[in-house]
Amino acid sequence: MAWHIARRPGGLVALAIQYGHMRTVLDARTSSRYGARSRGGIHTVLDVETALAAADTAARLRDRLAAGERLSGPAARRALTAAAQAPRFEGRVVPRTFVHKARAYLARDGIVLYDNPEALLICAFKHDVAMCEPDPGATAPRQYDCRPGCANTVRTDGHALLLRERAGELDQLADRLPPPLARRLQTNAARLRATADTHDSTAQTTEALR
Repeated sequence: MAWHIARRPGGLVALAIQYGHMRTVLDARTSSRYGARSRGGIHTVLDVETALAAADTAARLRDRLAAGERLSGPAARRALTAAAQAPRFEGRVVPRTFVHKARAYLARDGIVLYDNPEALLICAFKHDVAMCEPDPGATAPRQYDCRPGCANTVRTDGHALLLRERAGELDQLADRLPPPLARRLQTNAARLRATADTHDSTAQTTEALR
């Protein structure tokens, strides 16, 4: 189950707490076997599953664009390129040698897509402009530290809808809380709606982005 945890925002922190993995502190190549500290092992699995997850994200984005959804964000054109190039791994047998292809796939700086359901966006990860301050040589963002205004941000019409749904949930929760807490939630809800409005006013179709 470790790679399922790792695919969630903050998942590597959970792994470190639960299993003693060191990828949150050290480079992924410095620790290994499941819960041990030598080369190979769980981090090889994580590289493969991270690549598969990124490919899935790109394939889903390609399907959304084909269905007519629009894109917004500073990395929209890079995301369009990534979606067009994405392979599909559905039902595929992944051999042991696939780890080398997975690492090469993740090393394509700027056109690897990472879904972040907590931030309601896609990260088209480009190391040099990432505001989450990834480690030197990192090929993936710190999804638990996603920051507004990052140049790697991409959103779809679906994300804008989810932003408004989450804002509505915050407003409903605020109705049942004391005024200080309620105001904080209402402020967050307003911020989410403003982000959705920004998407609606700046989003472009696939044809316009090409």
